[in-house]
Amino acid sequence: MELAIQKLAALTFFLIGLSHVLQPRAWAEFFLLFRRQGEAGSFLVAFLHFPLAALIVAFHEVWSGVPLVLTLTGWGLVVKGLLYLAYPKRGVRMLSRVSLERAWEFRVAGVFSLALSALFAWPLLAR
Repeated sequence: MELAIQKLAALTFFLIGLSHVLQPRAWAEFFLLFRRQGEAGSFLVAFLHFPLAALIVAFHEVWSGVPLVLTLTGWGLVVKGLLYLAYPKRGVRMLSRVSLERAWEFRVAGVFSLALSALFAWPLLAR
């Protein structure tokens, strides 16, 4: 099951990262839609991140080597989801950083996501 979760994470982080790099303005507009929804938008952000987080935490409990990064990433996404759900006003404040003028920041996040994807895929490809 752990290898399946690594594959899922590698694919997910690759597709989302590539989209962030190629379409940063669309991502900014997407999160601006959430921001306009106020506290309900904060819940939507949590619902966006939580499914992958729950899968990783539930089925990828590896606490050593390179796969540890995926486990920690899963827990980080759980914490992010918790913050957006438990403190929606804070979630709206975090969404206030998003603007069309700062859409380039999604490219930075995309590069980071692509790097994580490569890290998660490396052990799978080296087999």
